[in-house]
Amino acid sequence: MTAENGADSRDYPAGAYAPNGELWWRLRYAPGTRRPYGDERKLAAWLTFNVNEGDTFTMTDLRRALGDNNPNNAEHLNRRLRRLRRDGWRVPSNVDDRTLPVGTYRLEAKGWHPGLGTRPRSEEVSAADRRRVFDRDNWRCVVCGVGSGEPYPEDPASRAVLTVGHRIPRDLGGSVEIDNLQTECKRCNEPLRQELGLPETLAELLPQVRRFTTADLKTLLSWLQAKQRIRTRVDTAYDRARRLSEGEQELLKQTLLKMIQGDPKSSSG
Repeated sequence: MTAENGADSRDYPAGAYAPNGELWWRLRYAPGTRRPYGDERKLAAWLTFNVNEGDTFTMTDLRRALGDNNPNNAEHLNRRLRRLRRDGWRVPSNVDDRTLPVGTYRLEAKGWHPGLGTRPRSEEVSAADRRRVFDRDNWRCVVCGVGSGEPYPEDPASRAVLTVGHRIPRDLGGSVEIDNLQTECKRCNEPLRQELGLPETLAELLPQVRRFTTADLKTLLSWLQAKQRIRTRVDTAYDRARRLSEGEQELLKQTLLKMIQGDPKSSSG
């Protein structure tokens, strides 16, 4: 079959076409409905029939393929591309392979695409398991230690949003069992790390460290040796207090003020 759209003048096999004869990645609506056809499915179809395993492509290629001329929509497509991993796709970027230029991806393995028929149901982490993981990890990212809703030290205007990540990635055989799940902020979550660009180097960090006091240096060293931030009982109490209702937090602040001021009634149950 040959695409009618001038931008797709090559011949494609039958699987590249939806029931109405249009290329999957050119559909505006899902077949037989008036629902918009998802970009995730469009990306899967276009990559299947236009990029060979082992070849590379860029976000500009994807936008052009989908007829999207809005550069501000690149991050939307970036998220859709990352979600293809749920369907067996392996598409590393510069974050995964430093030999790739920034903004370039390599297609290592193809997964499900619309031409294969019904999409297999992917294993999702249940709401109950998400809550168990968050509770177990004290609602803090196990990678960087930031708490839910807290600002990042290097970017106070940006507050952390927690998600559930996998110790062993799904595309490397990891499961959705509790033992393989961990709390991560969205910055540290593996599929989203490319949003941060290249990671910081020791040469960039050392100037700040050299301004530390001896006490700060000892603290940092102890955390590195323990491979985790050593939290005090005050840290733990704060983690628990952050999850109180707004009204209870106000009562706690009033109680703390009275305790500090020496009111003997304040510590009573």
